[in-house]
Parts: sequence; C-alpha cells; structure tokens
Amino acid sequence: MSVQLIVFPQSYDGQFNSLSTTANEFVVNGTNFNTINTSGSYDSSTSGNVILDVLTNQPPSPINTWFRFRTTLSGTPTLPTEIASNLTLYSTTTLTFSGVYQKLSNLVAGTTYEMIIDLSTTGTGSVLTSAYNGTTLISQPLHAANQSQITFSWTAASTDDTIVISYFNGAVDNIVISNISVSQQGITPTTINTDLQDGQVICDLYEDEDIPLSLSVDDFKNVAEKVQSYSKAFNLPATKRNNQIFDNIFEITRTDTGLNFNPYKRTKAILKQDGFLLFEGYLRLIDIQDKEAEISYNVNLYSEVVALADVLGDKTFSDLDFTELSHDYNITNIQATWTGAGVTYSNPSTSGFRAADTVKYPFVAWTHQYTFNASSGFPVLPNLESSFRPFLHIKYLIDRIFQATDFTYESTFFNTADFDKLYMDFNWGANNAPANVSGSGYIGRGSLTPSLATASFTNLQLINYAPWNYFLPTNYNTTTNILTATQINETYTINYDFVVTANAGEVVDFQWLHTNAAGVPYPPIDVYTITSPIINNVFSYTGSFTIIMQTGDTLEAQFKTSGTTTVQLAGTGTASFTQSVSAVTSNLILQTLRGELGQWDFLKGLMTMFNLVTLPDEDNPSNIKIEPYSDVFINNPNSVELDWTDKIDVSEMKLMPLTDLNKKTIFKFVEDEDDYAFNNYKNQVGGHLYGSKKFDAWNEFNILAGEDEIVAEPFAATVIKPLMEQFPDFITPAVYSYNPDDNTSEGFENSPRIMYNNGEKTLTSCTYSIPAQNGGGASALEDEFLQFSHLSTIPTATGTLDFHFGQCQLILPVGNSVPNNLFNLYWLPYYSELYNPDTRIMTIKVNLSPSDINTFKFNDTVMIKNRTYRVNNIDYKPNDLATVEFILIP
Repeated sequence: MSVQLIVFPQSYDGQFNSLSTTANEFVVNGTNFNTINTSGSYDSSTSGNVILDVLTNQPPSPINTWFRFRTTLSGTPTLPTEIASNLTLYSTTTLTFSGVYQKLSNLVAGTTYEMIIDLSTTGTGSVLTSAYNGTTLISQPLHAANQSQITFSWTAASTDDTIVISYFNGAVDNIVISNISVSQQGITPTTINTDLQDGQVICDLYEDEDIPLSLSVDDFKNVAEKVQSYSKAFNLPATKRNNQIFDNIFEITRTDTGLNFNPYKRTKAILKQDGFLLFEGYLRLIDIQDKEAEISYNVNLYSEVVALADVLGDKTFSDLDFTELSHDYNITNIQATWTGAGVTYSNPSTSGFRAADTVKYPFVAWTHQYTFNASSGFPVLPNLESSFRPFLHIKYLIDRIFQATDFTYESTFFNTADFDKLYMDFNWGANNAPANVSGSGYIGRGSLTPSLATASFTNLQLINYAPWNYFLPTNYNTTTNILTATQINETYTINYDFVVTANAGEVVDFQWLHTNAAGVPYPPIDVYTITSPIINNVFSYTGSFTIIMQTGDTLEAQFKTSGTTTVQLAGTGTASFTQSVSAVTSNLILQTLRGELGQWDFLKGLMTMFNLVTLPDEDNPSNIKIEPYSDVFINNPNSVELDWTDKIDVSEMKLMPLTDLNKKTIFKFVEDEDDYAFNNYKNQVGGHLYGSKKFDAWNEFNILAGEDEIVAEPFAATVIKPLMEQFPDFITPAVYSYNPDDNTSEGFENSPRIMYNNGEKTLTSCTYSIPAQNGGGASALEDEFLQFSHLSTIPTATGTLDFHFGQCQLILPVGNSVPNNLFNLYWLPYYSELYNPDTRIMTIKVNLSPSDINTFKFNDTVMIKNRTYRVNNIDYKPNDLATVEFILIP
C-alpha cells in the first residue's frame, strides 16, 4: 500500500504561494481571493487621475499581493470584498471607482501578456483594466461591465508590472468576479486540480510508515464536548526533501527570511492511501528529535473544526469593527427599528452583511426607574436609555465572525425563519447613556465693560476671566457671545445669573435664542420681562435649562429695552456650561461591555443551546457545516446505511452498557448575581433556575448516580413579565438590579441575553411617556413598543417556541409553559438514544479499506447482523484492522 502525506505551502493558508504558483499563471490568489478582506486599502479623494493617486500613496508592496481602493470625492462605495471565494466590486449613486491591484513577478520585459477576467455576476457601468510600470501607464482600455468575460493584453515593460482592475459606475450596483488570470499570450494556464498543485509537496516517510488516525464524531459519553478527528503523533525523517519543507528548522543559526517554515502558523495537509483521501486538515510540528545524530520531525494532524476554535480562541468582539452600525441615538431611530424601516446609519456598509434589521431597540426594563403621570397614572420614562438599548442580529454577528477568518460555513438551521428573529443585547452596563464627552464644566464671567441694551435684542456678554479661573467652552465666541455646536447631539446644562441695572419705568426683555445651522430660530428659551420700579434699580435674570444642539446650531443670551434711558449689564453676572455628548450609538458604545465577549465563547454558547454539530465539508475542508444534532444524525434523509457484516472480526468483541452516565443532568444558563427578577423568581419557587431543565434518568437507570451540568455559557436567561402589575399587556424583559436597603433599582453589567423578536405591539392597558431627548420630541401618549422575549408568541399558544431549556411556570399573564423548548427540540432526541436500556457500546475490529475511510460519513449508519449501529470512533491504521467503537441504536 502507498501512503502519502501532502503538505501545502503556508503562504495564503496553503492555497497559493508567491514562490510556487500554478504553471504559466502570474496572478497570485486570483481564484479564491481569500486575502482580499484583510488586504491593504486606500481611499482616494483626488479629482484627478485616481489610479495614479492610489499607486503613489499606497504602492503595491509586497509583490504578488492584492490591494484595494475606492474613491470618496463624490460618493463612497463599499471596499472590494471576498464573498464565497468570489471578488465583489461595488459602486454607488454617484460616479465612483472601486478596484483591486497587484504587482506581478517573473514577467519578461517585451513579452505580451493576457489578462482574463471571468464575471459570475455582470452589472451596469464599466470595467477599466490597467497595466502600470511603477506609476507609468502602459495600457488602459475600458470594457462594458455587462459581459461575462473580459480580456486585456499588454506588453510588459518590466519584470514586475502592476495590474489594476477598476469598476466605474454612477449607480448603485456591483459585479462579481470569479477568476482573474494572467498568462503569456497564447498559453492558457491549467485550472484542473491535479494530485499536486499550488506548491504542494509530498513528505518523505519512514519505510513502511503507517500513520494512525483517530476519526471521531460526537463523543457519546460526554455530551458537553465534541471530540474531533486527529492523528497520533508520528515522525518524519530529516531527508533532503523534508529539510527543505521545514526549512532546516533544527538549525539554530539559520536566518529568518520571512519565507521560513513557521511552526506557529497553520499548515494545510492531506493524507492519502492508494490514491484515496483519508484525512484533510492541518499539520502541527510538535518538536524536532535528535537521537544519536538521527534527526526526525515529530508531527501530528488535526481537523478544521478544532482549527476554528484555535483561530477564535483569543478573539473578542472588540476585534470586530462595528463602525458601519453607528447611528444617532434618538427616538426617531429607536422607533424605526420597531416597524422594520431600520435606523439611519451614519456610515456606509463595509462588511456586506449589514441590513435594515441588524439593529433593534426593544423595550427592556434596564433600570426600572419609572414614575407615573399624575393624571393618568401611566408610566413615564426618565430617559431613553432606561428602556431602549441596542440589540444586534445573531446571524449578522455569526457572519462577521466568520468573515474575519479563513473559514466559511453552511447552515440550513441558521437560515430558518425563527433563528433569523434572534438577537443579542449590546447593553453598555450600569451607565445610563452612551457618552463620547461627559462632565466638561465651564464658567464665564460677565464683562467688566458694561453691555448696553437697545431697542432690539443684544447679546449679553461673557468673558474668560483668569483671576477666578473662569474659562468658557472653546466653541464660545467671546467677541460675538455666541455658542456654536461642533458635533451632533451636543448637550449643555446651563446655569446663569446676569445682573442688570435700569432706571424707573424701564421695561427690559430677556431670552436665550437657539438657532439651527440654517439660521432658522427655535422658540426662545426662558423668556422674561421686568419693569424697573426705581432709578438705578439692580435686578437679576436667573435660571437654568438643558439644551441639545446639533452641528452648526447656535445659542446666545440676549436682552433689550423699550425705553431710552440706560439699561446695562453689571460686571458681576456669570453663566456656567456643563457639556456632554450622549447620543451616538457608535462602535465605542457597542463595545463598552460586549467588547470583552469571546467570539468562540459566543459560538460555543449557541452550539450548546441548540445542540449544534460542526462538521467539515468533504468538498471544501475550510467550509464548516453547522446543524442541530438530530438533523445530522437522526433525521437526515441524506445519510446512508452501510452493511459491514462481512468486514468484522468476530474473534474479539467487547460489548458493554453505558455505565458512566449521570443520573441527573441540569441544562441551564449562567446566573447573573445582580439580576433582581431572576433571583426573585428563584427564591419564590424553591430554588429553580428560570429557563433551566433538570433531566432525571428514567426508572430503568436507578443504579446511576452523579450529576452533570450543560451550561449555555456565556448567555443568561431572561425573565419576562409585565412592566407593572396594573398593565398586564405591557410585557417586557426585566434586566435590572435592586437594592432593598434604599429601595432603588438600576442597570448592571449583565451577561449577554439571546432574545426573540416578537414584533411591534400595541398597548390597550395604558400608554407611556417618552421625554424629549437628543433632538427628538417628547411622546406623552405612546401606545406601541417592540417586544423581545424568550418565547416566539406572547401569550403562549399551541406551537409557541421557548428559547430556554425547560418548562417552568411563567409569570402571568405571559401564558402557560410550552413543551417546544431547547431541551425537547434539540437535546431530547440525543438523550432518548443515550438513555435507553437497549443502547450498547460495541468495540470490534473491522477490516476497513482506504476506500471505506474515504467515503464514510459519521452520519451514516452501519448494519451488522441485522442490527443498526452508529459509529462513534474509528482508530484506523493502514495495513491493519481498524478498531471501531459502535453505538447500538435502540
């Protein structure tokens, strides 16, 4: 038998290599484009030659590497993006460019080369193909973007010309490129996959080396973990070929050229026997052994799913940039998420996954700090943040996580209508509002040179008065005495006391004038009129107010007189300004608390909730299939039943019951210590955890002992209940802390919550009041809100889904508990097989060929002597019988 271990180059994750490309092909990574999303990018704002500007300001170095660009002068299209191994170029409503470029290598000056661009999705506009020698143009024809293949030829001016592919359009559109190829004219590069391509090399093995594999699926004895396939460690000889592959890594005096083998980088590898693929995954160099001058490389193989956990292990949500989700935090945007219109984003989409429903603002009792309207007795919100904080779409978060890796995924389950309605909160914690600037205090003193009132309004004067450390905001003009806002939702709390003198009978009017950026005034603030009763009367214009200003808005304190005698500002007046900006839901705000959440922890929590299985795609090892256990192993119409009756070695068989099962298993979420509603429920019902499930083995298993926990970490369960008892249809999530010592409640840094979008609801028991804030007007009779919960319908009914584990008493009038919960839907099918008196583990030797291993799938079942089994583990060694662990399916 012939065993081959084939290793791919580490550059470009084993797909392409600047030193070893497909024969006659000069473009690197022109098929999968798997480096595009992390490649360098440049935004050009020039009104001149865009491409020359790009090549000058971001030269294409290193060579054989893609770079991206776009224009921003009249509009900003999305940067070129790799999606599903294709390259997408975008345009927007104004005339814009977007494109990619790469400096080639190993060209022959004076030779004609041909570039072929295959478009899987055509579009409007034009494609501009360019060839440059440095910044000197060689050729630049224009092509219509509505053709499926574009061909461009040029004569090389150097050994490293640069190619540029640009999409030019004046409408919102995109084109999708599936392949970019450059070859010498008259020679067509082969795209047929052969045994060795893209720089793959076959490692030398020791004579008669048999590499043992442990091929495993879900470990039936440990439901909380998924055991993945791997090989036992084995040695490779230090032959000339292997030394080249590993770059003589054992030589401690070698110099790192940047192309050396890196033991800390993923190295793609495949194992074949007699031409059959046995294993596709990654090779890990464990150590180098030197025994009596014989050097060997100690390595092992591991599968893709393990690699995904490794890749995401240290990454948190702070590694994902949510700048594309930034928007004004105001009632207009909040309410737009109830209807489906969605927020008005401040920035263009850069990920390709953002949608109108990516951000939602359901009503949640985040602080439970409500007062009541004196006449109606209905709730009054103290501010927006007491009840409205952002939630992000779960599917969007999954897509963003995978986008930043070399992996892709497929999941029918993630695309279901119910999963599409799941969101995770991005609460910012105990603080009451997002804040970019806060607590900046300033004070100005009245002018020592008196301001004189006239028959029309004149500005009251303030100055920076150093002896008393009176310093006005930097955006206060002490010449005009006008305050001008420099950013959106700039908030000021102003306390003022202007002292004025007037003669008897003089009528003096005061006001603060707020004007928008277009010069249109708002209604005056703190209007006040006084008539002086005596000569040289001294009186004060005193008050305080809070104002929210937008960029370019102005504010000025004014007075005027109706008489002809002197009315003037005395030199003792003052005004203080406390400045803050608290109205932009930005990347900074979204990352305040959730930025610490691990990306793998997030995915693992979802896998635990829905008992998801992650399997590599046999056609694309970097593509991971994610589906519920029952859909893969129990109710899969694509599974095959294999008959291995004639392959077993009956001379040695081990059959045993599952004796290491636990008597009890608790399915639960993490517990938030400060969650008042959760803890209050727990205390009221004798310690039962809201949303949990206690699985107790049936009577046939009464000899079992022990208790296990399946925890959907990092997520916590969420109690839903009426906001107040007197408003039974105002049912919201309750996520706040409570201090019994002073009878106060407030927000806290809660564990993330997964909730279902129940849609916009109309209240019949009450209305509620929303204060004016962040440029939005007050709403005193609001009778609608966006409802989120752990249930698919409220009140519950037949068919209602519960996204908690188990049935428990719900708080009236939410409804009765429902059986369609996480345990019954996703875990019970597994446990029904596991906890069955007829379930057995059988370990037996099986004569499996390389072809059997190549075609076997773990969701297949095996028939042996008219009994059906599921395979749990295969210990395979070429040239020997395999040891197979079967599970007898009852």
